[in-house]
Amino acid sequence: MGGVGLGGLVEKAIPAITGSEGPHVVFVTGKGGVGKTTVSILLATLLSRLGETLVISLDQAKHLQEYLGLEEVNRVYNVRGSLYAMQFDTGGDIDKLSSEYMTLMKRIMPGLKVLNLESTVEIVKNAPGLEEEVYLRKVLELYSDTRFRYVVVDTPPTGLTLRILGLPRLYTFWIESLIGIRERIVSLRYVIARSIGREPEVDDPVLDRLRELKERYSRLSRDLGNRERTSFAIVATPEPLPVYEARKTVEFLESMGAKPSIIVVNRILPADIASRLGVQEIQSKALNEIRSGVCRKPCVLVEIPMVETVPSSLEAVVNLVERSKGAVLE
Repeated sequence: MGGVGLGGLVEKAIPAITGSEGPHVVFVTGKGGVGKTTVSILLATLLSRLGETLVISLDQAKHLQEYLGLEEVNRVYNVRGSLYAMQFDTGGDIDKLSSEYMTLMKRIMPGLKVLNLESTVEIVKNAPGLEEEVYLRKVLELYSDTRFRYVVVDTPPTGLTLRILGLPRLYTFWIESLIGIRERIVSLRYVIARSIGREPEVDDPVLDRLRELKERYSRLSRDLGNRERTSFAIVATPEPLPVYEARKTVEFLESMGAKPSIIVVNRILPADIASRLGVQEIQSKALNEIRSGVCRKPCVLVEIPMVETVPSSLEAVVNLVERSKGAVLE
């Protein structure tokens, strides 16, 4: 399977990620340092020609903020025309979420203060999975933000991104188990109330809340696997580790009922330069692996050659596209 050059993005790649339902969320994933931010800006710029588009970075390296000159984090800026941008920062959200959980724990376990164990609640701030929960809440917001037709997400490195994407299914499983336990508790409470001549409570706020959470995460799981709502663009360079991560990402997406819409192979060296640097064999092997195994139809493969200067601004990305308009299928 051959790839299309950068100039084929509009003709081949962009139609592959344009769903009819909005907002349509495009996750740009890949190993750190392969050019996810540049590709995110590129895709968002092209999609903004079709409608209001937000490019948001969840990556704490904050390259998007640097490239687009965003003064503040967690604020949406109108970059140009129908293109908007935002750099998400987890700091304040982690503090807010940990405080929320600490308050909840103190409510449901009032005995902590009596036993002089109240300070143990502080461990919530460093609890495993808290960061992923913050990211997941932000993703949920993106699907309900009707201001934008498209949202392009510059994701954190692969491992963290896959954990975030896997959480909705995991949460749904846990919540289903909790609902079963709570239903048994409510049933026993009903029997006990009737047996002692009391009027049983019909409503159970805890059960209602659990069912609400189950529906929220079940809906997100469905959205992640729905090509009308979600697309995935995987970015790699023609090297063993980025290609390995790309392959693992494809396998993970397939396990959740999704497929990548685009795979971008970035920074491909011309054959003569690759040969002179002694990496021709490595590059060829990596490209062949992506072409023959990693990118499978209906996925579109985009191959971008190495450029002298990395396009690290909106103007540079736009200029790169303009120079490539005449490119043809390779």
